[in-house]
Amino acid sequence: MRILLAVDESNHSSVAAHALEHFAPPKELIMLHVIDTPQFACPTTGPKIPQELATTLEQSMKGKGELLLERVISTLPSHTGPVTRKLESGSPTEVILATAERIKADLIVMGARGIGQIPDPALGSVSYRVMTHACCPTLVVKSSMNQLQHVLLPIENQQDADAVIAFFVKKPFRNSVKVTLLRVIPFSEPIWPVGAMVPESFREEVIAGAEKLTNDVALQLSALGHKAKIVTVMGAPSISILEETSAINPDLIVIGSQQRRGVSRFLLGSVCHRVAHQAPCSVLLLR
Repeated sequence: MRILLAVDESNHSSVAAHALEHFAPPKELIMLHVIDTPQFACPTTGPKIPQELATTLEQSMKGKGELLLERVISTLPSHTGPVTRKLESGSPTEVILATAERIKADLIVMGARGIGQIPDPALGSVSYRVMTHACCPTLVVKSSMNQLQHVLLPIENQQDADAVIAFFVKKPFRNSVKVTLLRVIPFSEPIWPVGAMVPESFREEVIAGAEKLTNDVALQLSALGHKAKIVTVMGAPSISILEETSAINPDLIVIGSQQRRGVSRFLLGSVCHRVAHQAPCSVLLLR
């Protein structure tokens, strides 16, 4: 895989770099640090002084950026191989997204600096905005991943299943993992108008369809060398995922994101949004 590792001066970047220990040696590893130079506005003194200040500051930040890249590289696992370093200027979110698209990254890896229980997705951190907009799977590392043995994998629909298999076929992990496939039957949510009756035949059809879908994914994951088991619960998807996370304490949550168009493509679905912010472990969002 081609991996883009986005780093900054926070300790979260070192944690994200260490997480690569659990991933297969990448075809190419690109380490990116983005310098976000402040813009000066001094209309009464003319453009010369602000430009000189900006140039001096940018040069200083570039020097610190080079040292940062060197420091993070020294912490990388030995099996990651050669690293391509990139030092860019601009908006961190925009540069990370543009770089991922330009190099056709298979995975973006970054620390979870600033991600918390944020009620409005527009107010999220760089990590969350990258996760929201990225053209490829994104791993947000929330805390030290001392191991990667157990993955929680919620499956909602065929699109999720296709994304999961497409990702696992690339053999992203260094070792095989135990996968808990979580099948949530969302009948506790008001998916019908108030007062409407949900036909029993429809319930049975939904349950049968979900069972077939997760069984198919489990078989394919087993064929790829992973141990897969299925857990079925009934309830609100986001709550059920977080409750299962608390119950089994996985090393990683891998969750699919609905492909969106128009304005809605700039927002994660409510389930992904809540899991990304509230799950205690790292989250890998698939596309």
